[in-house]
Parts: sequence; structure tokens; C-alpha cells
Amino acid sequence: MSTTTTINKLALAEYSAELMVYFEKHKIIEIITRLMVEIGLIRPTNPQNWIATNIRRIADEFYHKCLKASYTSSKIDYYQLPRHFHHRIVIFGRSGSGRKTQALAIAKRFNLIYIDAENLIYTTFFRNDEVAQKLHKAFLDNVAKDKSSAVSKAIQQRLLQIDALRQGWVLINYPRNVEEFTEMFETYKIPPNKVIYLQCPEVMAMRRLVAKPNLGCPQNTCEYIEHEMAYFSQNETAINDYLQRRHETIYIDSTPCFEAVRTNLWTQMERLPYVMGYKM
Repeated sequence: MSTTTTINKLALAEYSAELMVYFEKHKIIEIITRLMVEIGLIRPTNPQNWIATNIRRIADEFYHKCLKASYTSSKIDYYQLPRHFHHRIVIFGRSGSGRKTQALAIAKRFNLIYIDAENLIYTTFFRNDEVAQKLHKAFLDNVAKDKSSAVSKAIQQRLLQIDALRQGWVLINYPRNVEEFTEMFETYKIPPNKVIYLQCPEVMAMRRLVAKPNLGCPQNTCEYIEHEMAYFSQNETAINDYLQRRHETIYIDSTPCFEAVRTNLWTQMERLPYVMGYKM
């Protein structure tokens, strides 16, 4: 396959994904589907006039019901996602909250691309392209802002690859602070449409981490764990304040066993209304 053909396919997939984000944000597919259902049941003699008269009512009713349910965290049984809806999920929480375990389960359940930002950074280092060069320089200079920007570029590049555009994705280990969350939601071409916040007390998370077998990884040292806990605590309040203002956020208590957390998580994902953007 030629380079030009590959670029054209990627551009088409990216355009389709951006268009789907627009449809998702404004609930175009759901409104049209509801319109078709009602007109099929009523079968007016003049369907054009009926559509012109009722489409505003249907749009307002559907969107406002979803907004109300999102504000009150209530479930609405009639709500259905579009047939070709692509989940784009960020799983956030402290180390030991079960991010990787739940992310892998979600990826399998919904046929999503699993992306670990830490692994992505590692593999990007061994490439020879502009993003890799920026990553090398940022980590060599050891400037936090530059490292965050370089990692963001690597994440965006991965999310715009054809498999992620066509299947959807679940991402862990990024974003890590409120600036990165803001950038992802407000500047990415294909932003997340759900954030799963796994809430776990530090004591419980530490117990889980120290009980893990030592496989020789840097992440299994006490020094690394303490650093991660301190970084999370430093940024937790600002991130939580930001996520509370967004419709995309789902809060999950991750202290129970894996199966209980997974069941609660899947139930919330499938029954809570899907709305994008800031709460008013």
C-alpha cells in the first residue's frame, strides 16, 4: 500500500471520527432516530409538515431529559447509544485503584483499543520521527511543562491512528494534572466522551501495591510508589474540581473486589445518559 493511500485513508478516518464527535455532542443521531420512531408510529398524512412541527419538540425533550439525568446522576431506561457509538474513555485514579485491571476488562467488553500512556512513551522513544525527537529533548532538558507537551503530542498521535478512530479506546496513566485534562477535552480533535474516576483511599491503594509480587519493575519500588501517591495527592483537588463540572465524569468506588467494581462500572456506562461538555 502506497504512502499516499495510507495518508488518504487516515485523513478519511479522522474526518469521520470528527464528524461523529459533532453528532455525539449535539445528539443528532438520537434525535433523528426518535423522530423516525414517532413518525413510524403516527404515520401522519403529511410527514413533511409533521417533521417541521415536531422536530424541535423532540430535540428539546430528548436533550433536556439527558441533561437533567446527568445533573442528578439518575438512570434513564429509554436511553440507547447510537449503533456505531465509539467509547473514548479515560480511566483516572491513584496507583492501586485498579485502573489497568478495569481498563483491560472494558477494552475486552466493548472491543476498544487499550492504551497505556507509560508504555506508549517508552515505545515512542525508539521511533525516529518528530514526536519522538520532541520527547527526547523534553526528557533530556527535564522541564515539566515541555515533558507534558511532548507526551500530549504522542498521545494525540496515537489516538488519531486508524484503529483507535474506528474502534474507540480506553486510556490510562494520562492525563495526570488539571492542565492536561483541560487540554485533552478542549483542544484534542477527538476528545474523550467518558472519564471514569476510580475513587480509592490511599491506605487501601498502598495495601494493594505492596502486596503485588515484585517483578523487578521500577514501578514496584517503595520510592516510586510514594512519589506517585504524592503527585496524585498534589493534583487531586484541582482535577476533581474540574471533572465535577463536566458531564463526562463517572465516579466509581473502587474499594470492593474487582468483580463488584466491574459490574457497577458497566452498569453506569450503559445506563447513565451520555452528554458532553461543561455543566451549566
